[in-house]
Amino acid sequence: MTTLPQISLAKLAADATQREEQRRLQMACEEYGFFYLVEHGIPKEQIAQTIEASRRFFALPEAIKERYGHASQGMYPTIARGYSPLHGEILHPEAGRDPKELFDLGIENEGDRRPFAGITRFPDEALAPGFARSLLALQATVLSGVVPLLGTALADLIGMEQGWFRSHFSPPTLLQRVIRYPARGGTCAKHTDGGFFTLLLQEELPTRSLQVWFRERWMPVPSLPDSLVVNLGDMLQALSDDRFKSTPHQVAHSGLSDRISLPFFIYPDIDARLTSPQGRHTFSVAEMMLRNFESVETGHGAGRARDLQ
Repeated sequence: MTTLPQISLAKLAADATQREEQRRLQMACEEYGFFYLVEHGIPKEQIAQTIEASRRFFALPEAIKERYGHASQGMYPTIARGYSPLHGEILHPEAGRDPKELFDLGIENEGDRRPFAGITRFPDEALAPGFARSLLALQATVLSGVVPLLGTALADLIGMEQGWFRSHFSPPTLLQRVIRYPARGGTCAKHTDGGFFTLLLQEELPTRSLQVWFRERWMPVPSLPDSLVVNLGDMLQALSDDRFKSTPHQVAHSGLSDRISLPFFIYPDIDARLTSPQGRHTFSVAEMMLRNFESVETGHGAGRARDLQ
């Protein structure tokens, strides 16, 4: 593998090209579990503005950022929203604490007391100009323009009935994150993602920091201009009766400048209980998500981390 497959969201949405692009998407899901999404419709300027606003937030003094930490958010589970400092998270127990800092958010829904729901406590506009505003605007673009089209295509490929994706993802459970990897040594240890799929928006840097486990070795994934990276999660692997791959991956950033990463982790509705078409897997979304977060919080790693030697 010299590069990941490229899938066009525009072709998935067009009647004339949909069937052929769905075949290419199926190949990418079965063989790689990762692909580039091109012609996705997210304005390049919107991504750039969000990255710059995020840089300004991470440049604030640590004492100020910590005011917006996980413990200040009043969320359940605690680590679902807010700021986490360098070395604040363990994604693989053997690797220890990752040298990265991050801020987590989700869909803003005041009064919702379910797990992973509620209101994020952001720094205000005077303190972190554009930070909350750009993240939430990007969220709206992703949820309206990318998630329904891609999610419906994936649901069709695994044999779900018509309307299944809309029924269980309107809205989805969203875990949105902005990550800063420090220059010359920022890392994210090997893990799998727990959800249905993940969209990764990132800077177009020359360093190939993202690495994917493919054919028994780590393969670097270069930045491709005007693309997103998509990877499948453990829930989609289960719902495909294990035909699709939730592929292990990691980040090892050796570049001379910091790297900003903007992942969107897409899960079904938190109240859903789902069964794969062949009946091999049945699970509660809430139970699976909470179990995964408990594993991260207790230092046992994310997804199938403990299975990855």
